[in-house]
Amino acid sequence: MTTRTLAREISSLGVLVCALACAACGSDDPSPTPERGWHEAFDASEAGWLLSTWGPSRNDQYAVGGTEAEGRVEHYDGKSWSRLELGVSTPLLNWVHGFGSDDVTIVGNAGTVLHLSNGVWTKQTTPTDQNLWGVWGATPSDLWIVGGSGKIDGDATVLHFVGTTCTQVTLPMLAKAGVMSFFKVWGTSADNVYVVGQAGAVLHYDGTSWKEELVGASSDLIAVWGTGPSDVVAVGGRAIGSVSRWDGSSWHTESLGPLPGLNGVWTRKPGTVHVVGVAGTLGVLHTADWSFVDHSRPIDLDVHGVFASDGGPLVAVSG
Repeated sequence: MTTRTLAREISSLGVLVCALACAACGSDDPSPTPERGWHEAFDASEAGWLLSTWGPSRNDQYAVGGTEAEGRVEHYDGKSWSRLELGVSTPLLNWVHGFGSDDVTIVGNAGTVLHLSNGVWTKQTTPTDQNLWGVWGATPSDLWIVGGSGKIDGDATVLHFVGTTCTQVTLPMLAKAGVMSFFKVWGTSADNVYVVGQAGAVLHYDGTSWKEELVGASSDLIAVWGTGPSDVVAVGGRAIGSVSRWDGSSWHTESLGPLPGLNGVWTRKPGTVHVVGVAGTLGVLHTADWSFVDHSRPIDLDVHGVFASDGGPLVAVSG
């Protein structure tokens, strides 16, 4: 198969799955050979965008996205991927997070929050109509959700679900200008939560209040993940990739040019960071020396998210 043919075939794919179950092999940096690399999981050319993936196990995985008019959820049951019928109509769905096979939350445009419980998807009531881009929780009854338009001052949004009650958080006055959206949220506990967003904004919650942290980034930070309180990584950039890392005492920010902008991050162990981004970017970033091992595929689609459940292969979604 020629490279040109490969690029043409993959240009319609929506999900990539690492053929190697990295947890089983003990390596976070498999050689990108045909046997130990990325392959197409299913043809999602009719799905629109696929923006996020998450699952409680290797045989229970979600990919969410759709079009601006219609949200879409794909599910993997250990044998094949198939579209889920949610029983409710939604706009574009942007992020998925959960605590088990019957406790999953998906957020999307126009203030959409969906929750799976007892096998039924229901829409949650929220105090906003902003597009919601990210969700994370320390426990099923303590969820943080972030969003915003990215266009109008005052639209940057942080919501807090405590039990079934959702409130909009009053945010501190930011030193950074032009922060009209927050894109992702992640934490290690109920009193250690990070939010990243437009213009390199970072907020930190210590269990009592939110405070801005100036990390040295000026371009948008799109995603955040980590392995613990002393290892938090945020990635972004638009024309050129950018990474900011908290090591427990300070932030360090690096421009990753000539890498293009990065959209997604996931990490299993400190120092080894899986990143995805614009124009088929897939690879592993080593924070000890900021070197990058390129596993990118020749596709004309942006890759938006990456995740691996315990013992499962890496899954990346694009569109």
